[in-house]
Amino acid sequence: MSDALRHRIDQVTDRFRKRCFGWSAAVIAMAVAVVGAMLLPAARSGQISGSNSAIALAAIGMLGLLLAYVLSRRSYTNERGIATRIENQFPSLQQRLLTAVTLANQTEPLGFLQRQVVREAYDHSRIYRWPDTVPSGQLVMSRLLGASATVMMGAVLATLFISQGLTRDAGASSKRIMPLNVTVEPGNTEIERGSSLVITARFEGLRSGAERGSSGKGQSRQGDEVAPTDGELLLTAKDGTQRRLTMTQNLNDPILAAFIAAVDAPLDYRITTPVWTSDTYSVDVFDFPAVLRSDADLEFPDYTGLPARHIEDTVRVAAVEGTQLTWTCFLNKSVRTAELIAEDGVTLPLVATEDTTNTWSVGFTMDETRRFKVRLIDDAGRENKYPPQWVATVLPNQAPELKLKQAGDATVSPLEEFPIVVETSDDFGVQRAGLSYTFAGQNEEIILKRDVPRGATETIEHLVEFEKLKAEPDQLFAYHFWAEDIGPDGQPRRTQSDMYFAEVRPFEQIFREGEPPPNGPPSAQQSPNGQEAEELAELQKEVMNATWRVIRDETENQLGEGAGESVALLVEGQREALGLLEDLASKLSDAKSIAIADSIRSQMSEAVTQLEIALGDNKTSPLQQALSAEQASYSGLLKLRAREFEVTRSQRQNQSSSSSASQKRRQQQLDDLELEQNENRYETQNQAEANDPQEQAERENRQILSRLKELARRQEDLNEQLAQLQSALEQAKTPEQKEQVQRQLQRLREQQQDMLRETDELSERMQQPENQAAMQQANQQLQETRENVRQAAEALEQNDASKALTSGKRAEREFEQMRDEFRRQSAGQFNDAVRQMRDQVQQLDEKQRALSEAMTESEQQPTPGLREGESRQEIEAKIAEQRKRLSELQQQMQTTVEEAEDAEPLLAEKLYDSFRQSEQRQIDRRLGQTNELLRRGYAAQAQETEQMAAEGIEGLREDLEAAATAVLGDETEGLRRSLGELEQLTRDLEKEMESARSSPSNDPSNPNPQSNQADEPQQGRSPQQGSSGESGERSEDDSQSTESQNAGQSQGDPRSEGDQRPPTTPGNGPSQQPGDGSQPSDGGQPTSERQQQQQSQSQQSGTRSGGLSQFAADSPNESASGSPLTGDGFREWTDRLRDVEEMLDSPELRSRANRIRDRARDVRVDLQRKSKNPQWDLVDEMIAEPLRELRRDVQEELMRRSAEKNSLVPIDRDPVPDQYSDAVRRYYENLGSGR
Repeated sequence: MSDALRHRIDQVTDRFRKRCFGWSAAVIAMAVAVVGAMLLPAARSGQISGSNSAIALAAIGMLGLLLAYVLSRRSYTNERGIATRIENQFPSLQQRLLTAVTLANQTEPLGFLQRQVVREAYDHSRIYRWPDTVPSGQLVMSRLLGASATVMMGAVLATLFISQGLTRDAGASSKRIMPLNVTVEPGNTEIERGSSLVITARFEGLRSGAERGSSGKGQSRQGDEVAPTDGELLLTAKDGTQRRLTMTQNLNDPILAAFIAAVDAPLDYRITTPVWTSDTYSVDVFDFPAVLRSDADLEFPDYTGLPARHIEDTVRVAAVEGTQLTWTCFLNKSVRTAELIAEDGVTLPLVATEDTTNTWSVGFTMDETRRFKVRLIDDAGRENKYPPQWVATVLPNQAPELKLKQAGDATVSPLEEFPIVVETSDDFGVQRAGLSYTFAGQNEEIILKRDVPRGATETIEHLVEFEKLKAEPDQLFAYHFWAEDIGPDGQPRRTQSDMYFAEVRPFEQIFREGEPPPNGPPSAQQSPNGQEAEELAELQKEVMNATWRVIRDETENQLGEGAGESVALLVEGQREALGLLEDLASKLSDAKSIAIADSIRSQMSEAVTQLEIALGDNKTSPLQQALSAEQASYSGLLKLRAREFEVTRSQRQNQSSSSSASQKRRQQQLDDLELEQNENRYETQNQAEANDPQEQAERENRQILSRLKELARRQEDLNEQLAQLQSALEQAKTPEQKEQVQRQLQRLREQQQDMLRETDELSERMQQPENQAAMQQANQQLQETRENVRQAAEALEQNDASKALTSGKRAEREFEQMRDEFRRQSAGQFNDAVRQMRDQVQQLDEKQRALSEAMTESEQQPTPGLREGESRQEIEAKIAEQRKRLSELQQQMQTTVEEAEDAEPLLAEKLYDSFRQSEQRQIDRRLGQTNELLRRGYAAQAQETEQMAAEGIEGLREDLEAAATAVLGDETEGLRRSLGELEQLTRDLEKEMESARSSPSNDPSNPNPQSNQADEPQQGRSPQQGSSGESGERSEDDSQSTESQNAGQSQGDPRSEGDQRPPTTPGNGPSQQPGDGSQPSDGGQPTSERQQQQQSQSQQSGTRSGGLSQFAADSPNESASGSPLTGDGFREWTDRLRDVEEMLDSPELRSRANRIRDRARDVRVDLQRKSKNPQWDLVDEMIAEPLRELRRDVQEELMRRSAEKNSLVPIDRDPVPDQYSDAVRRYYENLGSGR
């Protein structure tokens, strides 16, 4: 294609590009002009900087025009497209131009015909005006629009640019029209970021504007000395943006004031009035140092085998002793000093990391549980307002646990095979476990097991073959178990069990039956010397056991603190045994016995000598020699035992605790003897005492399950609020709406942070030694859930509602899974289902009774007309609802039976019987017949069938209530214990409130001052102390509640005051029954028998009664709990309130207890965040008063149920049917009258 033809085509292309640029310039300029016009009012009011806005818009406009020019020049580059447009405009070309453009892309030379086509196309361009393809009118119009829009944009931007100067000039022109003495407060100041600010201007020496006469508003005349009544506060940020606030007069004072809700950045301000303008003042902002987040790194000791662990965003850490803890905190600003202050005053300085000055860390070895407060001081000397509290809980490295399954003191024959079984476990694994024994003067040690894994329980069995040991009668086999693990110091640590004794008995022992005394002591009678030898042997065994305890407990060569007193007690006991031996030896006559006594005397003297050496040198090594001598003495005493016994059967089978151990072991042999005396079968059976460790474990399970329920519920509530706020954030259009949603998200973040802290507390509780083995897997699942909770809190901190909702949903789902799994593991998974079915059947019975009354009233008072049909329709609708409720209840019963068949067979059997009997009663069919009869108008027959259905529903209710009692326990017992707990909880709270009101200057950081502890009675209660004996002083309400409680007990539970179980004891299982009247008040022991025991024990030596049998026992530590809201007693107080919530059956009462606990938690969280005392009037209104009302309602419910349960019924016969009640009454009236 020739250059001339190409030039013709380029002319057309250029017109297309000019038209495109004109239109684009018009659009861009108009857009910038519109935006500038919209910003003009804000610039004039000073809210934004007009000059900065004009420059920015001008730059945007110029950039847009340049971009439009570049794009237009690069458009229309397709020659074929331009040729097509020309062909369309000039059809006479007849495709010549398109052909020429196509030929131009060929590399071969053009032929004649091809050159002819190009020539004809060029000739056509000379004849016709190809540029008219783009009409001249469109081209001119685009140019005019682009130019005019550009001019308009310039005008708007110029106006916007000078608007700030006009405002400034206007302010300058009005500056100091008249000389005034004005005080501006606070002037140049510095405030905390985010705090509010009040700016005032006081006009000294002028009258208030309200006292002006006829002066116009906003005007002031110097002669009248009148202050301005209004003004304007101009705020200028550091970036130049401005905003204006109206200043108003404060009452009748000559003061103008303006309030700024929150100052988040430094600013300058100036006050302007019609007659005066102030100087420019500055407001700087600062931040108190604060901890934004704290992470913990744990490096566990080598013996644990645990990998290092990193925990993000935590303030509570629980780890085994010896763990190296590094706590890293991220601050909001650089500080000069950061340190941890422990409760005992010890200070640990934090060190700034190398990468940033806002990150500080501290490391230490966890050797004891500590609570720290983080103290921060910035360069200006400011301390953090709300020091966070960090808790480092040290979990002890538990010694291996040895649980004897088949072992203890025994009497064996020389040919017997004696099996012993023990279970061992350890929190970090057992290295070795074995058996050590002493027999015939030889000490042996056998290793039975090696390398027991962490947390596993290993059963160890061993068979002692006395025939292989060549045992002889009257020899002693002393043995004990041991297990070794790695102690906190990294060295092997051995734990040893108590020492047990297997006495080799003679082959032949003679038991003769004697005459039973009327009320004498039971069992075998032996010779006086034999009995004295038996008692002396028991005393010697106590000395041996006590010596072994000292050896076992003292791991060092030196005697520890308190061990010296124990050794002195051992010396006294051994000397007493030696004295008894002298008395016994003086009564012996045969030479063999005298020789044995002399040998025993020598061994006892050796034991006394070694004990005195240990006491004098304060060494433990002589104790082992003393133990060997004591064992030899005991073995000799066995040879002095009697071989012949006279046996009688007593009417009282329970022996006193002062009986010898050998007599107790011989009791089994006595029971196997076939004596002629018949057993007295009419005797009172004593109840077994509750298993305190098992009960405590059940309480821990309930506490953890309750916390999992609460965490799942709160996470669900948070997720619902998050979903709503996410929708609100998407729909928010104005900055004010978005800011409001952001504030709500901030509140949700604080709640999510509280969830994270409570998850850490729950994890710490699961890691306690008593829970560690059983809840190890659950704790691992909780750690995974905690990560989702932390991610939700982190996303909320970043204002990412979508991510927070996703993580929160995962956390909610995992909390629910853990709750269900934990419920199944704790064997209480069916409690809620049984409770729900019981409530449903009770409601069903109530509805049926109301239906019966409605049918009776409808039959007795028939109403003609349409109202009769309406009443019948209502009854028919109620019957249909009853059938629906019954069907749902039966379906739930069937489902529960299927699920409980393996886990709870007793419950499944009871529910199946109830379900089968309800089917046999045909309740649904009776209700259907009632409905049909009513529809057909047979009211009398319908009432009969309804009565049959009501009897069936009542029977179903009784069956389900019986099943619920078997699973959940007695309702009145739970209410009685709940009432006792509520009384104690109320007293604790009222005492704290009274103490706080009488001492308003108490520091919340020290909630337990010594003065309070001195006045505070001990809150811990003995397990034998009833709820009515907890305090010597009570309020009137407490006295009434106690009297009512005792009244209820006198009706429903015929027990003495000493028999009452303490209300602080957690709920018992279904197998625990209330005690009867014959149950003793002290550990299940009758008073007379306990007195006999005391008399028997008083005959023993003081060493045995108060020393050897008790000195090695650990006495429980008694410590008064702290204040329930502001002190260390909060956790215990809320735990007990959780127990109350679990013991209550009424959903309404449980909900009220839950609300009280939630309010208490809110008060506690507010106390920890702000470190200020609670508002006690509000605490009284929101917590104390609802707690009193709950206690009163529980008391009323207890009295009501006790009255129902203990209503009078005939004894040994069924109730008299109604139709025969009159005849029976007349029979008893006439009885004895002779008629």
